[in-house]
Amino acid sequence: MKRAKAIAATKINTVQFVDVTVPDLLAGEVLVRTEVSSISPGTELRCLAGLQPDSLEFPFVPGYSLVGIVEESDNKHSNLLGCRVFVPGCQKASINMQWGGHISYAVVPASSVVVVPECCGPKNASIAKLTAIALRGVRISNPRICDHIVIVGLGPIGLMSAKLFKLTGAKVLGVDTMESRVLHGSKCGLDTRVVRGSIADTVLAHFGDRADIVVDATGVPEVLAQSLLAAKDPAWGQSNFSGSKLVVQGSYPGSFTLPYQEAFRKELSLLFPRDTTPALLREAIALIAEKAVSVEDLISWYGAPGDAQKAYDLLMTDRSCMTASFDWT
Repeated sequence: MKRAKAIAATKINTVQFVDVTVPDLLAGEVLVRTEVSSISPGTELRCLAGLQPDSLEFPFVPGYSLVGIVEESDNKHSNLLGCRVFVPGCQKASINMQWGGHISYAVVPASSVVVVPECCGPKNASIAKLTAIALRGVRISNPRICDHIVIVGLGPIGLMSAKLFKLTGAKVLGVDTMESRVLHGSKCGLDTRVVRGSIADTVLAHFGDRADIVVDATGVPEVLAQSLLAAKDPAWGQSNFSGSKLVVQGSYPGSFTLPYQEAFRKELSLLFPRDTTPALLREAIALIAEKAVSVEDLISWYGAPGDAQKAYDLLMTDRSCMTASFDWT
């Protein structure tokens, strides 16, 4: 057994920095000393509020994005010793582990870690999971260079989605009701607009038409229904129209409804990106390492894990903040 520290959700909207232990390694496992872990705001704030359907009883350790150094391994995986790796959470400790990413030492299967190149620091690499989630949305929507794409909601996933869709050469617009998020997106080199009237009105004013692909990254059911209306309608008899696409990139705890007739008229395809895979994580880390996509502007707060309550409070009260990362070194 090894002593460790963890950020634990102890009651609604409350976290504490607690002492835990992690077990000795079994065959096929490695021990990772955490350097940086990052918050996934949509999921973690929902869990912290007790709104996640499959949430564990308090206390539990949230988080699924940590980067650290492999300190121990079995003989079969000794090649990983000393390597910096990305770890999508940890399930072994003397406390309930939801995804268990905010912990100082992680015992995990060697098969679950992704090696981080030396040129990619731990802080940037800790955003790989959020990057990969957004990248999955790009992959399954299969954008074309001529497409008009609108990203609704410029939180961390929406902002990253806009950056990644822009890499495809398509025309991308990011929209939000918050001026601070729109300004932040603009400073990141994106074409952004504050929603005026409706989402559809804002898209029409910018593109002169509705969008081929609408990516909703809000996680708000009422907004999702409005996002659908921003998708393109085919002209009657238009033979080359292959239908509009709505990418449900936001995270939802339960069911939602959408207007059937509007979706029917648009020949709408609904796309639901799932979680990511090791292959997609490797691709995301490569994009970050090669500076093809920037992630520094997603980290609004960076500090010690002992100050975790400050980070969560900030994310709960200030929607202009993107995410927060913890320095475990």
